Amino acid sequence: MSLIGVARRQASGQEKLSANVCWRSLALMLTTVFVLGCATKEPPPKLGAAMPTQAWSVTRTVHTDHSMITLLDPSDLIHHQAEPANWFLHDFAIKDDLATGRFSAVLTERSGNFNVRVTFGELSPAEQAAAGPEARVRLRVINHRLLLSGGDAWPSEETDYRRYAHDQRWISIPNGDYGVIITALKPGATPSDYVFQLIRVNSMVNVKYAPGVPQLIYGEKASVVGVNASGFHFNEQCLDVPGKATWVPLSSRTMPIPGFKQPVVLPAAVHSFGLSEQQAGNNATLSMVLSRNPEVGAYGFFLKPRTWNSKQMTSGGDAQVNTLIRCAVQVTNVVATPTDFSLQIKAIPTASDRLSVQQKKQVIDGFNEWLRNTNDKAWRFKSAKVQRSTSDAAMILGMVQYLQLSSKETEKLLPMSNALRADYLLERFGKL
Repeated sequence: MSLIGVARRQASGQEKLSANVCWRSLALMLTTVFVLGCATKEPPPKLGAAMPTQAWSVTRTVHTDHSMITLLDPSDLIHHQAEPANWFLHDFAIKDDLATGRFSAVLTERSGNFNVRVTFGELSPAEQAAAGPEARVRLRVINHRLLLSGGDAWPSEETDYRRYAHDQRWISIPNGDYGVIITALKPGATPSDYVFQLIRVNSMVNVKYAPGVPQLIYGEKASVVGVNASGFHFNEQCLDVPGKATWVPLSSRTMPIPGFKQPVVLPAAVHSFGLSEQQAGNNATLSMVLSRNPEVGAYGFFLKPRTWNSKQMTSGGDAQVNTLIRCAVQVTNVVATPTDFSLQIKAIPTASDRLSVQQKKQVIDGFNEWLRNTNDKAWRFKSAKVQRSTSDAAMILGMVQYLQLSSKETEKLLPMSNALRADYLLERFGKL
């Protein structure tokens, strides 16, 4: 039985995992490993019971819509309750959780159903013959149980950890520290698709672990995701802005951020037209500009949504469509018709000038202090994401997004250079 270790970085910057260290030797150095045998079907240990002297295992069918299998206690991760739903894919967010064993997880090749075996024993002979890539993580059990789920139980701003308190997917596991080997098996070769081997240790300190969330796919080398995760970046597309587009009123209090994909509210009539064109087999791509008013000189945002479905309709009668905010624009002319406003527009690309080292430090420090003063529980995540932004422009836009500036206030920033935007934010933070 081998342990997977960190071997080398790929060109993408993610680290590969290799199986060069013998787990059994490491486990013997750390603690007494209980008798390991082939998988059995004996019942799981009772809450608070001592570690069984025979190999225990339980097999469950896990459904995932997230291409992920997790073994964790959501209450151990409540410090992420205010963070975005994908926080666990950022190494700056999970660094402490990996070190202290707050979760065990694996990314799969697809969504759907997987048979997962959790055991204190070794792989069965059939599993050893079908074994593929494996990864190793730390795990600490403190509440006598863990939830085996399909990646839906991560606490976040979208998911309250308390909703899983009485879930049927809990597994009773004795408290203690474990080294976990996760192995992907050849599909169809054994009753299981993945095996989680929990090996009791006296201390996790000497248990090396994957530097991110492992991705284990049979036939491929083990890898991890989330290492060197970037902060804000934008995919601004101003070169394809047409000369004119249809006006759509901006109904939200805040303005969209150019280059980011985000939900926008559209009138039911616009959605109905796009859906009918799609169902008729026609080109359903609609060019439109979101702005507060259809008037010359106004700033807005160019969109080009092309996919429509009935689930986008809201209870309020409008539609919420997730789409790329392609570019900021300015209205140069307005042509009114009986049914709509046709706007002539010009692109306003985001500024590309760089901030000085001093100015960049000032605005980051001001942003961090503002976060702490607002008692934002996700301030560490937000601060790290802003600082890892791919450019000064993305960093500034990320701050603007977190500040939730009003649409009127945001309009002032659109034609500004990054240096002027930084000065504006410093004044907003009370630093000028």
